[in-house]
Amino acid sequence: MVNTNKLRGRIIEQGLTIGSLAPMIGISPSTLGRKIKNHADMTLGEVESIRCVLKIPPERVMEYFFMGEAK
Repeated sequence: MVNTNKLRGRIIEQGLTIGSLAPMIGISPSTLGRKIKNHADMTLGEVESIRCVLKIPPERVMEYFFMGEAK
């Protein structure tokens, strides 16, 4: 499950928007928006692409992309 707030914050920190990030990783802005909101699953390839573009260190990937399920 994506940590939506943390990931959106990182996108903003990097001076990007969902609309500008999406084509950089090869998907549409609407698809990326659904994935960030946890309405669709993100592939490992997408996680890696986003991690690289947003300069997220590999050791911090879990904080952004693999948080526990909401109860």
